[in-house]
Amino acid sequence: MVSAHRFSGLVPARLARLWSLFAILALSACASIPPAGPSAAQRNVLTANGFVETARGWELALADRLLFASDESKLQPDQLEKIAGLGKALRDVEITSARVEGHTDKTGSSAHNKQLSRARALTVASALRQGGMVLAAEHIQGRGEEFPVGDNRTAEGRADNRRVVILVMP
Repeated sequence: MVSAHRFSGLVPARLARLWSLFAILALSACASIPPAGPSAAQRNVLTANGFVETARGWELALADRLLFASDESKLQPDQLEKIAGLGKALRDVEITSARVEGHTDKTGSSAHNKQLSRARALTVASALRQGGMVLAAEHIQGRGEEFPVGDNRTAEGRADNRRVVILVMP
């Protein structure tokens, strides 16, 4: 017959391990994993403002892209106000950062187009900042003529290519 005295030291050790395991499990249940992608409120604001989900993130839709006159980086006052309002709407749902990419058509030299596209991106970034967004310098890029969305052989295609794209990444 085995005496109870022999196992008396094992019971508290086992209980201590069980309690430790229980505590770890309980605490890990409290730690929530942040949801992947935007919240429902963020999705609503993004879609209401013309953003569409792409492989790169949430991108301002084609119809709502910010278009510029040929060889221009200035926006009209109503456009600046609209972009600042967009920045505020995004900030209000805790979207505080984005990538801003300027683009040009193919007229002019590649070097000039790089500068012009960067100036366009900076103009839009400035308006977004007025709305309360925080945009890091490395997220403001001039893409030049690299990524056309329209045919540079037509006036309509060139106009489509003179744009700034606002990209919200997950």
